[in-house]
Parts: sequence; C-alpha cells; structure tokens
Amino acid sequence: YAMLRSACSRYRLPPGDVGDIEQLEKSDRYYLLHQATQLGPIFKGKGTDQLWVCIVGLRRCRRFLQENAKNLQGHMHDLDPLVPKGALRKMEGEDHRKYRNALNSGIRIQDLFQNHLPFREIVSAELRKFAAAQDSATDPAFSYRGTLNAIATASLIKVFFGASPETQFFNSLIGGYRKLGRYGYVWNIGPEQEHAFAEIRDALSRFADFAESRASEPFASSIAGKLSADNVLDDTLLGNLIYMVELGRYDLGGLLRWLTKYVAANPALLERLAIEAKQPVDRKDSLARAIVMETLRTDKSERLGRIAQRDLIFDDYLIPRNSHIRLCLWEAHHSAENFEKPFEFDPERFLQATFGPDQYSPFGLDHHRCPLGEIATILGIVFLNELASNYRLESLDDGRAIRGAYHWEPPVEFGVRLRSHGDPQR
Repeated sequence: YAMLRSACSRYRLPPGDVGDIEQLEKSDRYYLLHQATQLGPIFKGKGTDQLWVCIVGLRRCRRFLQENAKNLQGHMHDLDPLVPKGALRKMEGEDHRKYRNALNSGIRIQDLFQNHLPFREIVSAELRKFAAAQDSATDPAFSYRGTLNAIATASLIKVFFGASPETQFFNSLIGGYRKLGRYGYVWNIGPEQEHAFAEIRDALSRFADFAESRASEPFASSIAGKLSADNVLDDTLLGNLIYMVELGRYDLGGLLRWLTKYVAANPALLERLAIEAKQPVDRKDSLARAIVMETLRTDKSERLGRIAQRDLIFDDYLIPRNSHIRLCLWEAHHSAENFEKPFEFDPERFLQATFGPDQYSPFGLDHHRCPLGEIATILGIVFLNELASNYRLESLDDGRAIRGAYHWEPPVEFGVRLRSHGDPQR
C-alpha cells in the first residue's frame, strides 16, 4: 500500500529499507542513531509486519504532533473489553480533553506528597526484608527485582488509591494486581486479566463507598479520592487509573533497578546522597533528583508511538495511512547537540545547567507528556534517599543493557547485596 500510494503521489516515502527495526535495535541499541546519521532525521523500516517511520529530534517530533494531532492515534493496548470508553491514550476529541483534564485535576503533586513518611516506610520495609533474606536466596538478582517491583506496586497503590500495606484494602488490591500481570505486563487482554480487573474494580468501588461515608483521610488524599470528591470518577476514569498503576508499577520498578545500577557503580554518589538524605525531597537542586533525571535521560525515556489514521505529508515525505510512527526520545537525549558527552552517566549536568524541552523531554512532548512523570521522579528520590541512608551496595553483575519485552533493562544477572553501614567492610 505504501509503495502504491507513493507511486501515485508527488511525495516520496522516507529513506531506508524495510529491515525489522525491532530485531535490529535489539542487537544494537545505537541502530536508530546510526540510521539517522546515514539517512537523515526521518526514515523508515519495518516492525511487527507494519511500516514504521522514525522521527529524530525533539523539536521536529513536537512539530509533527502539532501538525497532525487530529490524524494520529496513540499506540496503546486495547482496554475496550474492560473500560467503557477505552484507554485515555487512544481517546480523541472531547472525550480525550474531558478525561485528561479530570485526571490532571486529581494529580496534585504537593497534596500527594505532603507527607513522605508512608513512602519511605514502604521502601524501608521491603529493603529490610530483602537484606535479611539475601544471603540465603538462590537467585539474589531475581529476588532483588521482586523487591523493587513490590516497592513500586505498593507506592503506586498508595498514591492512586490511598491503601497502605498490611491493611485489608491493600491486600485485596495487591491480590488482584498479582493476577493481572502475574509474570510482567500483559499487552493482550485475556480472561485472566478480565477477572483480575473486575476483582480490583470491585474492591475499589466497595472501599470508595465506605471511605466517603467515613471520610477516610488516606483515600481522600489519593488520586482516586480527589476525583471521587470532584464527582468525576466514573467507570472509564476508574478503569484508566487501575491500568495506570499496572503500567506504572513495571516502569517504576525498572527505573528503581536502573537507579540501583548507577549508584552501585558509583559509591561516591551514595555517600553524597546519605549526607543529603535528610533534606526536603522536593528540592529542585538535589543530587537525588539529578540522578533520577540523568537516569531517565540515559535509559528510561525511549519513545512515543503513534499510528497514522490517514495519509500524512511531513517535511515533504509521505507517511501512509496505518504507518506506525516512532518519535525517538532516547536518540534525542543522546545527541551531542543537546548534551556534552551524551553517552556518559553524569548527574552533575542537571546540577549545573537547565535543559529546555527541545533538549530534554523524558515524559513526552507538550500535552502528550505523561501526567505521572513527577510522581515517578519523587518516588525515585525517596528510594535513593532511603537506600543511601541505610546501606552500602555490592554489585553482583555490571554487564551491558539488554532489550527486554518492552524496554531496555540492566542485564538479567544484575543485582546487589545490601550491607548496612554497621556491617564490616568485605
């Protein structure tokens, strides 16, 4: 179809062959950067038997979104079997504006994190459990991944729904989430996900009714509680909240794993963090925040995906209907035009300079930015402060990154041993 449309048009397709981008990138993390250098900032390839068009450069990506907003659909899993109006990312027009505005009104960062103690307690409890059992673990790396996923899941359940660990409400939710993604995030919804989703939704509905009648403060201060108080928490918004936690717990767990890898490799950073840890976590000039921002730049901000709903013309190239468009964030964050020594991990750059949206956009572009970005940042800061305050780290493996199911990750073998500051040096 693409070749036919191009033959009938005065516009040509972007340069590039139809090699499988997904497979080529898995074998070479720098593949798309090399393609951009050779072919220019707009080029094509193939992925999952679809035509892919890659766009490199944050300003160029932003312009593409602005010029074609009405003719693009988010590349997102299908929640239609579970949620009345589907996923927020796939909504269009008035529905998208309505639910996005409602969600933004419920995410009041200052309110959510007025008291950081519950989140520090979550991190502290899970790290203590890991430290106590690590020497007898048959697979310490696997055990540590489980610890980080537990921290991420519990923290997000607290932020979104107000449930604290060890409560009946929390246990009912965590049971549902363990079924929803038993071995990791599930892209294709099946009967198991439908049953788990219903279990979580019913638990939330029961507790929301109870909390409103008893004026429960933990629920009232959560995202769901604020949306409920604003009378906008319908089945569509509640379903999206449930899946934001499901998506977010794997992404946040991955971020915590990358943070661990970098501070384990740089003991001097841990020492500086331990000195700084008692200062407010919302400081914009903290080392912990700089480490989180640099980790997002180097490893956790990868791409935005869109699907063309009709034939598009952009910068004199034809992008045919049904093309998958990859807006390349990782490549922009590793451009020497935007960052000095872009392949080095250097959090000092975020303490010494401010980077504009055409240089650094870890959570998306313009109104396509992830509304939960600051939540992930603050939880990352809390995690680093708690880790540095109580432990020294011994890295088990410091190998090269691998391409996981959805994102780049530290090697499977990567893990750490936690040694409290009172333990003798080894």
